[in-house]
Amino acid sequence: MKKLFTNDKFFLAMVLCAVVCELAYALCNITLGDYAVQSQLVLLFRILCVLVLYSSYKKHSKNVMKGMMGSLLAAQLITAVLLLPEIYVPIDKVCGPLFALLSALLFISHYLINSEHHSSPAWVRFNQILVLLLFLNNAVWAVVWLILDPVPIHIVLGIADIIGFLGMVAVVVCIESRLDAYRLDREAAGWTEEKGYPEGYVHEYEKKDNK
Repeated sequence: MKKLFTNDKFFLAMVLCAVVCELAYALCNITLGDYAVQSQLVLLFRILCVLVLYSSYKKHSKNVMKGMMGSLLAAQLITAVLLLPEIYVPIDKVCGPLFALLSALLFISHYLINSEHHSSPAWVRFNQILVLLLFLNNAVWAVVWLILDPVPIHIVLGIADIIGFLGMVAVVVCIESRLDAYRLDREAAGWTEEKGYPEGYVHEYEKKDNK
């Protein structure tokens, strides 16, 4: 999975999925009045975080990236917690708590990864697995609801939300996978917290900029 999450084309595709699909989903829900405006405002905030996250990645602003990832995951966790009381059908009793649990684990592991300057390939792989589990859980949840409520507009919006949610959680792990790859590269070159970068070390983004 490392090659997938460190692929620039995949990263851009996930950003586009998150922004286009979730923006359409949020705006349609606000217009149609199907969901509380507050929950859609949280979703719009998450979309803004994705945009800033991608922009900061292109500008190599690591501190902004880390802050935006934390904000995005915190907003997702808030959304998951707010959904817990909304139990209408049996599937809500399973997928709702699972969504909250997986979102909490992703939020916590993000801070564990960024709590030190050394690489954390095991934690990054754990996050990659969490993303897949989150996607599967929310996809199953959405599909069951679409079966129970097969209104054409709801089907379109449901599919958009499935694709958009995948993009939204994947962008975080794409960034984390890249940052960890950079850490592994500098450690292989001899970097330590005490000594810093070895003489003549070329950062990964400088290599790309020179291509």
